[in-house]
Amino acid sequence: MLLWARLVTFWQRRRHPPSANQSPALRLFLAPQAPWPSWHPAQAADGTALLQIVVELEASNRTDRDIRIVWARLRDHPTEQASFTVGPRRGGHFAKDSAVPARGRACILLMFFVKGRRYAPGQAFSDLLIVGDDEGGEYRLKIGVRGR
Repeated sequence: MLLWARLVTFWQRRRHPPSANQSPALRLFLAPQAPWPSWHPAQAADGTALLQIVVELEASNRTDRDIRIVWARLRDHPTEQASFTVGPRRGGHFAKDSAVPARGRACILLMFFVKGRRYAPGQAFSDLLIVGDDEGGEYRLKIGVRGR
């Protein structure tokens, strides 16, 4: 019975390929780089305790045009401030308005400031990193963040 259900599913997919209404394949692939994502205790100008989270990613563009990163956030840690820069792989000029080149790779450096210190020194946690591009695309990556 299970084999018959799989055959029916295969036949339906073969006769009716996915339509243009479905979401397109990912255009940008993200992977964490060493040094691995980490957090550090920080302090705001008014003395408020903050958690600084630093993430370095390698982005690979699979399209024929440049992709600009316009925002980034963490799902489980609401940030007071977030900043990012994009630049060539390991070295070179980094800037907020740089793009991941067509059919190329780039390094993305993200920094988030979260209000309050939630973790003991050296403690690790995980979160979902969400990065957005200039055409409304969202890219999600589960990261493990370790304390320093």
